[in-house]
Amino acid sequence: MKMNKMSEVDDVISRLTAKQQNYLNSYFTYAPESLKSSIQVVRMPAGTTFIQEGAPLDKVFILLKGSVSAVDYRVRETVYGFCHFEPIEIFGTMEILGYMSHYKTTLATTQDSLFLKIPGDACRKWILNDVSALRLETQRIIGYLLEQSRKERLYVMLPGNERVYLILTNLYETYGKRDTYSVYLSRKDFSEVTGVSERTITRALKDLEEQKLISRDGWNIVMTWEQYRKIRELVRVQINETGE
Repeated sequence: MKMNKMSEVDDVISRLTAKQQNYLNSYFTYAPESLKSSIQVVRMPAGTTFIQEGAPLDKVFILLKGSVSAVDYRVRETVYGFCHFEPIEIFGTMEILGYMSHYKTTLATTQDSLFLKIPGDACRKWILNDVSALRLETQRIIGYLLEQSRKERLYVMLPGNERVYLILTNLYETYGKRDTYSVYLSRKDFSEVTGVSERTITRALKDLEEQKLISRDGWNIVMTWEQYRKIRELVRVQINETGE
């Protein structure tokens, strides 16, 4: 995606992988110069909520570096992310294709991240009339929806203790960064997130503690990188048994 003159956008894109550059070049092939010139580079630190559910859709973001989580549940200072995104990912276009005027999901960075930011009105006017970009967006969104459907089927089949393991691994993957990770989650918090009884949660955490896969101080749960890897293996065994 070349501007008429070298810009920060061009410079950032030139530092991406060849595959990522090719995708963006295809995506913006027929975009008007007025839209290209409106694109800005935005850097955000980890923990930044950049899209709020219910807010007017006034910007589209393209994730180039870092990672993002769709926020489903807040527990004290912890954001529980139910879906995680890596580059390249585009936020805001799903709502545009659905002719929606407000964001439907809260999104937050989980690492220091780099984005392209496009004005929402300009993106809406362009993408709904660009067959090439529309095709790429449709492919991306259908792939996302199919993957989410697969994950939901898997989650329904998981027994209660495996759901607890999955929540813990998701939290570590989002915030742990290969270091010791600590999170406060009460039985009620866990129950609301997982949909299982508080008794099952207590039993699952006790089993993990007895296996030395977590340590606890009340409802403050601590995991190391090695403990996280072992819990993840427990989840993977169950996934294999379900045939997914």
